[in-house]
Amino acid sequence: MKSPSVSLLIGALLSTVSAQAVTTSFNSGSLGAAGNGTNSDLVTLGLAGPLADPNDTAAGYGGGSAATPSNTTVPYNAALNPSSASPFTIEFWAKPATNVTDGSGPAPIFNRVSTTPRSGWTFFQRAANEGWNFAMYSGLNGDGTAPGTSVGIRLTGGTYTPGSWTHVVAVWDGTTPTLYVDGQNTGATTSPTDTGIYNASTSAIFSAGSYANGENSFNGLVDETAFYGSALTPTQIQNHFTAASNPTPGAYASLIQADGAILHLRNAQVPEPTSTGLMLLGLAAVWRRRR
Repeated sequence: MKSPSVSLLIGALLSTVSAQAVTTSFNSGSLGAAGNGTNSDLVTLGLAGPLADPNDTAAGYGGGSAATPSNTTVPYNAALNPSSASPFTIEFWAKPATNVTDGSGPAPIFNRVSTTPRSGWTFFQRAANEGWNFAMYSGLNGDGTAPGTSVGIRLTGGTYTPGSWTHVVAVWDGTTPTLYVDGQNTGATTSPTDTGIYNASTSAIFSAGSYANGENSFNGLVDETAFYGSALTPTQIQNHFTAASNPTPGAYASLIQADGAILHLRNAQVPEPTSTGLMLLGLAAVWRRRR
């Protein structure tokens, strides 16, 4: 019979793993644990994801607000906020639950400082026939004076179907952004009324599901969010989209990591045991045998 002490220890360990599984989306990119995401109470994990990989799961968002966020947040890290002249790529899969026709701008992925001068970037879900909007902020006013909160560069393109998965990628080559949807260049061009200036952030909190503060909540699922400190090529982007149909466990993740992902949030429910967790479980097993 187990002693009460052993039972309590094992129960505590299992509770810890369970709590981690609910509150953390683990980063499998090169940034490691510094890129782990913290899920708010309104995030649902374990939902069916976009990959044919039988182990794939996604995160569900919706119904959040500034008071009760529905998002996954990653603390500020310089690697996720390169200088304005440095290339980077953001990639994610999204499954919107509904069409957006009121201009409210749900944000599936966000990395912006909203105060003046505004910096960083964010994605917005627009109407289904308009697709996805990628906005990069200038830190200026619309007339070019500083400081301000205007968009410096914006792209809108691609389409989506509510209830279906869409692959979305934005590439910044250091001077120009390009928007890809489902592996293809959307051909979206920047607005001639924008300043064309990008003000990179030095303090933005990366977030999936809404703004970092919980506003502009996205209603739907997000998965396989990745950030690269390089401009992915059109071939790499097409390969990522195609790889989603590969049922081999881990094949998609291996490709993402091979292409240099710094951040890759896979939204797995159960984390791999940490060295500390393994040690404690081992001690519990030895203790049980001795009892």
